Amino acid sequence: MRKIAFYTFGCKVNQYETEHLKILARNLGFEVVPFGQKADLIFINSCAVTHVAERKARRLINFIKNHFPEAKIILAGCYSERLKLSSEIIPVDLILDNKEKWRFFGGDENSGFVSSEDRARAILKIQDGCNNFCSYCIVPYLRGRERSKPLDKVVEEAKKLVESGFKEIILTGIRLGTYGSDWGDKDALYKLLLNLFEIDGLAKIRLSSIEPMDITENLIELADHPKLCKHWHIPLQSGDDDILKKMNRRYDTKYFENIICKLREKVPNIAITTDIIVGYPEESEENFNNTYLFAEKIGFMRIHVFPFSPRPFTKAYDLKPLPYEIITKRKEKLIKLSSKLWKTYVSKFLGKEIEVMVEEKEGDVYRGTTENYIKVEFKSNLLLKEGDYTKVRLLTIDEENEKVLGEHLESKVKAKL
Repeated sequence: MRKIAFYTFGCKVNQYETEHLKILARNLGFEVVPFGQKADLIFINSCAVTHVAERKARRLINFIKNHFPEAKIILAGCYSERLKLSSEIIPVDLILDNKEKWRFFGGDENSGFVSSEDRARAILKIQDGCNNFCSYCIVPYLRGRERSKPLDKVVEEAKKLVESGFKEIILTGIRLGTYGSDWGDKDALYKLLLNLFEIDGLAKIRLSSIEPMDITENLIELADHPKLCKHWHIPLQSGDDDILKKMNRRYDTKYFENIICKLREKVPNIAITTDIIVGYPEESEENFNNTYLFAEKIGFMRIHVFPFSPRPFTKAYDLKPLPYEIITKRKEKLIKLSSKLWKTYVSKFLGKEIEVMVEEKEGDVYRGTTENYIKVEFKSNLLLKEGDYTKVRLLTIDEENEKVLGEHLESKVKAKL
């Protein structure tokens, strides 16, 4: 039996697709082995959202050639899509774009049921593609037009995931909030969530990321539903209206702030995380300061900071980049703000009892995440499994590792008995 190993770069969509590809590979008679073990084929599901993602793929290819010289290397995914539009040569045995990677295993992106090797929560891809063409983003060129998985297929897959033991599902897509737009239903995600809430045994649903312009009034109405996690990741990209316009983001800071206010009216302690790009060409010091002050005003729970990365085919590609030193300085300043905002947010929960999903165990130490995205570590004399929900009192903040140390209430009760 031929052996195949997979390695995944990038977003949750890629993670989901790799699990899908593993199933198709097994159906063809491959033995899927962990990366690092000897394999006949090594399949890289790549990312191209930044030049750093592409560089990581090239380094991995060199590593494989040095340590597993007999293995055939297949490069697939978004980096492959980008390579097929250029003359760049990569030393691999086969390059497969985002359509060809499915055909290689005799399937398509919507075929079959996808489980997960992560036993804590499952990822469920419901949408692909993007029609927005932000000026800095290569993704629409690599992922194609927006398209959605039929509602009944999503519900069927979710039920199978629950039957196989998953209690939490992350809904993901390249532009998740446009789910159903390809068949003309702007409320399709809202309707899908209502259907998923009815599944017995499904405890929580988490939205991976949703654009501000895709958040409808109906979605906001669902924000306080007990099955919907109280954590929304909403990319801002810039807190300056001039830069937002140049980015082709199709909203301004007033619109963004209004969305956040409505969500907080519905769920006062909701965790809002975001993405911000620093060093976009033509971003002045004033533009950046506006972004900094706006992010501070919104009070995000966490900011994912990305230096501008010029991507071929995009409108921003030919713009003159800012000096590296300026970009680095702005990045560091926003990262410090993110740490400050994170501490402010989690401090509100110190001393409180909160439900944690167990994700990993090391000795008698457990680690997990709350529904509002607080990373928690606690000790327990009970045997807990990945995916279990348990009550923990949050006690102290570990700033260096951005987690909170807690006391497991259920083990304390058992000890008294």
